Amino acid sequence: MKSVKGIDNLAYCLHRFWRLRLHVPFSEGRRKHLQMLRPGSPVKELEVWDDCRRFQAGLWTVLFTIVLVAIAAFAGQGTKVLTGTGELKRLEPGGGSRKTEITVQGGGNRKTIEIEIPEREYRKEELAAKLAEGREYIKKHYLGENPSADKITKPLRLVSTIQDSAVKVRWKLDAAGYVNKDGTLNTDDLKEETEVTLTAEMVYCDVKEPMMLNLLLCPPNKSREQRFWESWEKQWQMEKENSSQEKRVSLPGRIGNQTMHYSEVNHPLWRRILLMGILFSLILPFLFDYQLEQGVRKRELQLQQEYPEMIERFILLLGAGLTIRGAWQRITKDYEARRECGEISGHYLYEEMILTRMEMENGKNEAAAYQAFGRRISMLSYMKFSTLLVQNLRKGSDDLLRRMELEAEDALRARREFARQLGEEAGTKLLLPMIMMLVVVFALIMAAAFQSM
Repeated sequence: MKSVKGIDNLAYCLHRFWRLRLHVPFSEGRRKHLQMLRPGSPVKELEVWDDCRRFQAGLWTVLFTIVLVAIAAFAGQGTKVLTGTGELKRLEPGGGSRKTEITVQGGGNRKTIEIEIPEREYRKEELAAKLAEGREYIKKHYLGENPSADKITKPLRLVSTIQDSAVKVRWKLDAAGYVNKDGTLNTDDLKEETEVTLTAEMVYCDVKEPMMLNLLLCPPNKSREQRFWESWEKQWQMEKENSSQEKRVSLPGRIGNQTMHYSEVNHPLWRRILLMGILFSLILPFLFDYQLEQGVRKRELQLQQEYPEMIERFILLLGAGLTIRGAWQRITKDYEARRECGEISGHYLYEEMILTRMEMENGKNEAAAYQAFGRRISMLSYMKFSTLLVQNLRKGSDDLLRRMELEAEDALRARREFARQLGEEAGTKLLLPMIMMLVVVFALIMAAAFQSM
C-alpha cells in the first residue's frame, strides 16, 4: 500500500511540475471528452485525475521494466559460453549444438565471427550406426557452389547423410590432401590445375557401393586477410576434432606468430526488455487517448439508444398531470433509487438529468438549465428535446404532448435504423471468423479425402 501511495504522490508531483512549472496547457478536446464521461465533476479535478492516471501508468511501466531488466541481467550472467582461458563450453551428447558470437583479434586483424559449437560426441561404446542416401543426391550436392567439376575453386559439400533416407556416406579423400573432410580446400600452394579423385562410399548395413568423382582443382586467388582467416578456420576445425569427447574445446591460441585474443559478443535480454519498456512508455499517451475516444463513442451509443425510452416516460408523466419539472424530478429520483439498490449501473443520460435537476435546485433558471442539458449532450435529438421544453416554458403552448408524441415516433424510427446499422456492423465483424471456419472445414474434408485414397 505504501508503494502505491508513493506512486500516487509522485504522479501528482509530476502533474504539478508539468502544468504549473512547465506551463503545458491542457487539451481542450480532452477536457471536453472528460466532461462528457464524468458529468458534474469540476474541470480542475478532471484535469488532475486524467494527468495522474497517465503518470501513474508511466511510472508503473518504468518500475516494471526496471525489475524485468534486473532479473534478465542477473539471469544472463550464467549463460556465457566463452571462459577466461579461451575455451568454449560444449553441451552433453543429445543437447545439440550451440552458437555464439566472438570477437577475434590478432596480428592487427579484428573480426566478429559466429561460431557453432557442436555437442560432445559419443565415445566408441556410445556410437550408433548411421545410414545414408544415393547417387543422384550426391551428384546434385557435392559440388557446392562450384559451377562444374571441371573448375573447382570453392569448398565442396561432402554430405554425410542423405535426406529422408537411412543411407550414410563415407568419403575417401585424395592422397595429396587437397580436400579436407569438411569439403574445404588446401589449395593455397597450388600452382596449376590439378585433377583429383574422391570416392563417395554409400553404406547401408553390410552393403557398400563406391562412387568415383573426378575433380579439377584450380589455383586460388586470395588476399592476405583471406588466407589468415582460412588458417584460423583450419586450426579451429582441428581443435574441435581433437577434443570431440571433451566437455570444452579450446579456441586457436596462435595463428602463425600472431597471438589471438577473444571476447564474447553478447545480446543480453535486459536490453530488449528495456527497449520494449521505452516503446510501451511512448505509446501510453496514445493508448489513453484511444481509451477516451472509445468512452465517448460508448456514451454516444448509449444516449442514442436511451432517447426513445426517455421521451416515452416524459409523455406518460406529462399525460398524468405532472409539470415538466415534476416529470424531470420523478425520472431522476427513480433512477437514483434503482442505482442505489444495485438494479442498474451508471447511465450517462440520467446522470446528465440529475446534474440539470441539481442546477435548478441551486437556483438556476429552468429554461437555462434545459438549454445547458442539450448543449452538454451535444446530440441533435437531445437539443431538439430541450428546445421543445424551453419553448413550452416561454410561450406556454398547449400542444407539447402532441409534439412530444411526434418526436417519440421519429425517435423510434431512428432507433430501428440504428439497430439495423449495428446488425450490419456485427455481421461484418463476423465475416472473417466465418471465412476461417470455412477454410478449416475444407481442410478437414481434403485431409479425409487424401487419407481414403
